[in-house]
Amino acid sequence: MNSVGRVAGSIVVVIAAWRAGGIAAEEPAKVDVGHFKVLDVKGQVQRLDENERRAGTAFVFLSTECPISRKYVPELNRLQKVAAGTGKMALYGILSDAGVTRREAGAFLDEFKIEFPVLFDASGELAGLFQPDHVPQAFLIDSAGAIVYRGRIDDLYADVDKRRAEPTRRDLYDAMLALAEQRPIENRRTEAVGCPFEKRPQAEANARVTYARDVAPLLYAHCAECHRPGEVAPFSLLSYQDAAKRAEGIARVAGKRLMPPWRAAVDYGHFLDERRLSEREIEMLKKWAATGAAEGNADDLPPPPVFASGWRLGEPDAVVEVEVPVEVPADGPDIFQHFVLPVPVEKDEMVVGIEFRPGNPAVVHHAIVFLDASGRARARDAATPEPGWRTSGSIDASITSVLGVWTPGMTPRFYPDGVGNKLDKGADVVVQLHLHPSGKIETDRSRIALYFAKKPVAKLMPRNPLLLGSLAIEIPPGETRHRLGSKITLPVDLTLTSVLPHMHLIGREMKITATLPDGAAKPLLWIKEWNFYWQDSYVYGDPVRLPKGTVLEIEAWYDNSADNPFNPQMPPQRVLFGNATTDEMCFALFQAVADQPGGMREMGRTMMQTMMQEWNSAPLSADARGRIMAEILKLAGGRRPGIPVGDKKPDAPANKDQ
Repeated sequence: MNSVGRVAGSIVVVIAAWRAGGIAAEEPAKVDVGHFKVLDVKGQVQRLDENERRAGTAFVFLSTECPISRKYVPELNRLQKVAAGTGKMALYGILSDAGVTRREAGAFLDEFKIEFPVLFDASGELAGLFQPDHVPQAFLIDSAGAIVYRGRIDDLYADVDKRRAEPTRRDLYDAMLALAEQRPIENRRTEAVGCPFEKRPQAEANARVTYARDVAPLLYAHCAECHRPGEVAPFSLLSYQDAAKRAEGIARVAGKRLMPPWRAAVDYGHFLDERRLSEREIEMLKKWAATGAAEGNADDLPPPPVFASGWRLGEPDAVVEVEVPVEVPADGPDIFQHFVLPVPVEKDEMVVGIEFRPGNPAVVHHAIVFLDASGRARARDAATPEPGWRTSGSIDASITSVLGVWTPGMTPRFYPDGVGNKLDKGADVVVQLHLHPSGKIETDRSRIALYFAKKPVAKLMPRNPLLLGSLAIEIPPGETRHRLGSKITLPVDLTLTSVLPHMHLIGREMKITATLPDGAAKPLLWIKEWNFYWQDSYVYGDPVRLPKGTVLEIEAWYDNSADNPFNPQMPPQRVLFGNATTDEMCFALFQAVADQPGGMREMGRTMMQTMMQEWNSAPLSADARGRIMAEILKLAGGRRPGIPVGDKKPDAPANKDQ
């Protein structure tokens, strides 16, 4: 029999097998891919959590051996271009055959010239989620994870006796376009055509976990960004030797969800770049440690990750750099160092994104980047003999607006489309660097890239972030669950793009909720186990639109007892609001944009009135009130409270709206 005959015979056999196999009785109605960050066959990190910002994502289970699966590669290459062309869809292949090594999978991709990313489902977790019964088999999910189409790619092989010249129905193509265009999907389920999906035998499912096949892809996808030479983590996890000697520790911190560092509770707000492992991934790490941390087959090892050496957002329009290296001693207290950096622009610009790059990630805990068009920060700098100035935590100078923040592991992103931050000619960037000793003398010289608008900006980022929180902090010693809170009613329609929660060492929990005018609660953020050393700015997956009349509420709890291992004072002492790390704060800073012109100015007035009302009615002792007021003055750049930080008369028409 010639090769054509053999292929035709094989196709008849697999179609017959398909008809005998039927469709699985149980199928998932919805799959949760929101936390998945996985390596494809080529070793590239694929973020499946991007699905919630798309109309949907198509997943197609494939086989390296099934002839029908192979024959559909050209059509899937075409569908990949369709998905990319919509700007709203993505398509992934999935290889979930436990008998195929990653090296063999890579050879398959090269031989058949596959142009779409193919996920290597080494642990079978994706197969467990979707429950395929054949290969190839397509699953199309919407942005919420609901399966809106399941079945064949098209009807090319629907007839057992012959292959059609052309498909009469392009089922997956039609479903993808309908979802992208928000139309009903005509046929949500069809019978898959191909080879039966080979489920893993129980003995194989219970087989020993290995580094090469199971653990390395997980570490490369979730940990290597920080755990590599020159980055903030104290050791590398790029080799088997690096990981094997720490196997028990990796399993322990993953099981306690201390690593990857992500403090926000699941399903209480949805954010970009959520860093969390699935329960199955955590169990896999535990099993690997418990069974001897085997290395496994080298053919299963993914290629080592490659990290961008240039700016991740592309070529910047301007770069500002700390003028002299900052020396960080081997030990001692944390340092809050500020620098004023002139921006080399010939005219007013509109900033639409920034990227911060630490000179020494081992010592930079976080950075806050401001703009100052008033000249006050430059005057503050001139008052000290050395470049910049240091404080105990506050900026201690007036600023005009906040450009952004940086924390380790944070992905740089542009502002939401159509939003910008006005950069006046002659204005300065002011950066606050939070530096912590590493055990040896270090230096840092950080840089900041600025990206300017290439088209008109519809909305201005407000001059000041929306600040929700309390200044009236007086926590008695011994209190194990001291509660603070604040509420504000929005006077305007508002859109939130990110939130930066902030407490200090004895903070234990923070919850932020919006109650809409109709009484419905909208979760914004819940950190159940606060850790001062793992603060983050949480960027919403979709901007949160809140109507006028919404009540924003923050609740925070503090443990000022001797049982709190983070308590810096033993025996515990009274703790007040203040800028030092041993003081306390209770803030949530939102990047927000008002839907109507002038809205942020009205929002600022309401915010200040609310905070002053709460301050005036707070049950504070007399000496606490005086000491807190002194700390507030530092935050306000030495000016009296009641006037928002950075407030000044608008000097350009664009400013009047904010």
